[in-house]
Amino acid sequence: MCNYCEKITLVQDFKSPKDYEKTMAYIGKLIEKDGFLLVDGTCPVDGYKRDGYWVDDIIYHVIECPKCGQKFTSVVNTYRGGGSFKKG
Repeated sequence: MCNYCEKITLVQDFKSPKDYEKTMAYIGKLIEKDGFLLVDGTCPVDGYKRDGYWVDDIIYHVIECPKCGQKFTSVVNTYRGGGSFKKG
């Protein structure tokens, strides 16, 4: 990690769907305003719900720091619950 990405707020465990939605808004901000790159994912960052329903049982997104290349992954299990936003 570098000085640019070391201050990213990570989430060890999503406690509720709201936690996940807040994290996705944060990731969207990192991409739009801070230049992070979306390198992989099951859907667009703002497309994890369609018509009020989750788009899949497992939803993930991988972003990359534009300065050092460090990757960060958000993954959520919408069927059983749980997930995280972690380095790597």
